[in-house]
Amino acid sequence: MKVSLEKKYFFSSIIVLTLSSCGWILEDHRYDYLKERQSEPIKSSSEESTRPIVDYYPIPNTTENLVGDSYQIPLPAQVFSSGSTNEIRMHKLGEIRWLYVEALPSSVWPLMKDFWASSNFGLSYEDPNTGIFESDELLVSSEQTKLQMKIEHGIRQASSEIFLSHLIKDDDDNWVRVNMEDNLEDSVLRTALEFLSEAPSSGGTSLVALNLNVGQKAVLKQSEDGSNFIEMNLEFPRAWAAVDRALKEAMITVNDLDRTEGVFFVTFSQEQEEQGFAKRLFKRSRNTSNNPDFKIYIKRLDQNKCTVTVDSADEEGEIFERDVLSEINQSLS
Repeated sequence: MKVSLEKKYFFSSIIVLTLSSCGWILEDHRYDYLKERQSEPIKSSSEESTRPIVDYYPIPNTTENLVGDSYQIPLPAQVFSSGSTNEIRMHKLGEIRWLYVEALPSSVWPLMKDFWASSNFGLSYEDPNTGIFESDELLVSSEQTKLQMKIEHGIRQASSEIFLSHLIKDDDDNWVRVNMEDNLEDSVLRTALEFLSEAPSSGGTSLVALNLNVGQKAVLKQSEDGSNFIEMNLEFPRAWAAVDRALKEAMITVNDLDRTEGVFFVTFSQEQEEQGFAKRLFKRSRNTSNNPDFKIYIKRLDQNKCTVTVDSADEEGEIFERDVLSEINQSLS
């Protein structure tokens, strides 16, 4: 009997709590946020480094009533360049060659593992944490050599870059690149290109290689003063070549360039029949009376890091600086 009473009181309490909460649930709380008050900002320790907070949807500091389109909220900046064409191609810069694949490194890793398993070079070493494959030792011109492949995240989001090195031991027993006469890098990369071209477009993903998906080489950022720039984790020659290729892909005509100073000179003309990005730019902003001139700067920060900025020659063109930079960011590869 005692147990039955305890159960009765328990269920009665549940019913009372449920009914009492229904009144609040059934009320209209859509506009409760209007009653909120701004609190003091969170104070962080001065000893700890923090990333700047960027307001992508700023509210103007004004007491005037904003009517119609008197204030235009800018679109949020992209944080990475993107592509979705499933493209595979070979790039060359000087003596460096690499494959560009529009797929995440974790998806490219199992494909390259199959490539090495089906090749005649053998596979003596693999490390999904660093993205490295190494072949068995190969005899070239009576010298012991080996092939080393490395998979890295590409410039675009969800893209990969595959580098290959043909190595030989020097007199100090260190692995160095084989001279161009006996180098197998070009032929093996072309074989890997054919292998990837014939591979299924929707392959699997390697869980052990997921860490390779972190660290794209180009990110669109905003500084504390509100200016936009692309940060590229590349050496200057590659950054320059990537921006040059991006401008061509976006059909942005370069009038002149100065590689020593790291600058491209660009002019968009409304009189001429513009194509691609320039055509969309003028179509969206018909109030533009002049032909805006831009300078696209590539600045070397250190050996493996550069920034890309856009500077307009007049105030009217300043509203397009972010659009030009965003278009370059999308076209990087």
